[in-house]
Amino acid sequence: MALVGGGLPVAAICAGAALLAAQTVVTGLNLWTVGAMPLPPAPPVPGGRGGPPFFSVHVATHDEPPELVCDTLAALRDQRGAPGFEVIVLDNNTPDPAVWTPVAAWCEAAGPRFRFHHREGVTGAKAGALNIALGLTDPRATHVVVIDADYRAEPDFLAAAAQALGGAGPDFVQFPQAYRDGEDAGGVVLELSDYFTRHARAADGANAMLLTGTLSVIDRQALERVGGWSGATLTEDAELGLRLRGAGFNGRLDTRIGGRGLLPLDFDGLSKQRYRWAAGNVACLRALSGLPRRTALHTLAQLTAWANFGLPVAALMTGGWLRGLVAGPDAATGLAMAFCGLALGLILLGAVLPLAMQAAAGPTRRGDTLSAIATRIALLPASARGTLDGLARCAGGFRRTPKAAGTRTAPAWLRAELTVPGALGLLMLLHPAGPPLAQAGAALLALPLACAPAPCRALATYRQRAIG
Repeated sequence: MALVGGGLPVAAICAGAALLAAQTVVTGLNLWTVGAMPLPPAPPVPGGRGGPPFFSVHVATHDEPPELVCDTLAALRDQRGAPGFEVIVLDNNTPDPAVWTPVAAWCEAAGPRFRFHHREGVTGAKAGALNIALGLTDPRATHVVVIDADYRAEPDFLAAAAQALGGAGPDFVQFPQAYRDGEDAGGVVLELSDYFTRHARAADGANAMLLTGTLSVIDRQALERVGGWSGATLTEDAELGLRLRGAGFNGRLDTRIGGRGLLPLDFDGLSKQRYRWAAGNVACLRALSGLPRRTALHTLAQLTAWANFGLPVAALMTGGWLRGLVAGPDAATGLAMAFCGLALGLILLGAVLPLAMQAAAGPTRRGDTLSAIATRIALLPASARGTLDGLARCAGGFRRTPKAAGTRTAPAWLRAELTVPGALGLLMLLHPAGPPLAQAGAALLALPLACAPAPCRALATYRQRAIG
């Protein structure tokens, strides 16, 4: 390592300054959305645009618990005041027929409105399954509705979707993600809902709303015109929203709750989900060109909502600390480490301040706010790894979040992106070598590891309530 051997101190300063500048931009975009939350627009009145819509509801599944999928389908069967609609269930690559045959039987018993298809050899994960479903869509369908396999739609969801499309309606509508049985994990729910409270509402006011996956309503012709879904990304929803925007189509956020799904069942699943969101959205940044400036700025804020540069900052701090231990402190290395400490402080500020301000503005329970803050801090290393992998285009393939009992994987303490920076931070505090800002940065490196027990406990309680 060059810093350990005493070389390139100027390069260390430049790297530290560059990382501080990059993190300043990301944190600035994040905090900018705190003051950019317009009131939700009134729903448009029904009528116009060629009469009522006909919805083709697409439910893509892969190795999902059959009782969970059937519960999702039952909620669609029981819709009230809905326009004409069909439901296509596309099960892809599930190896055990015992998992998908109960769903096929349920659809057959429910009548011709529900159609089940099982396919093997599907590529492109969820996007590939949704493209197959698009090819099977009824010719009468005007809009495609995407619902995740664990989402229980509200009884009036499709009626609300039709209302949102009324008049000179948008080409796509996104309803917020929400979660059921979340009383025991209120902090995790609050942390997840912050995206829709801030980024999505601000983007909607600037005509820059993207798609976020489930509870999405998309004009069929617009979807087909841009080529359907892309399986070459971890966040096929945001990527599609970008292509729709680039092709001149308009989308809106409807703030009504359209349905509720399951939270990830443990911290490992929550971390993998956050990694996927960060990596997938950052990889989409190249598609921003061509958008109007205001739209592009709000789109950039959405795509970097979970981004941070904590990993390269931690690496640079570690190099400076090792140099200080081996060769003694020097002004150049100390300055580089100070830049790193400031960058880590900005990461923490962007993580904590919006949640604290949200709690101050509304009737949020103090315990939920503290749990939400702890959850966000604990997820910062996963976001940092996702940011780096997304920029390098090396994030790997899509991985779904397990929703069944017995599928839990590594505990929080075995996640390298959480434990390695935490251990380094503790070592830097025990054996200090650098300016005071570097010591503050070392404490911030250790903070996510200290915060991880809070979401772990909350999700363990939630898991017992949700699936037993």
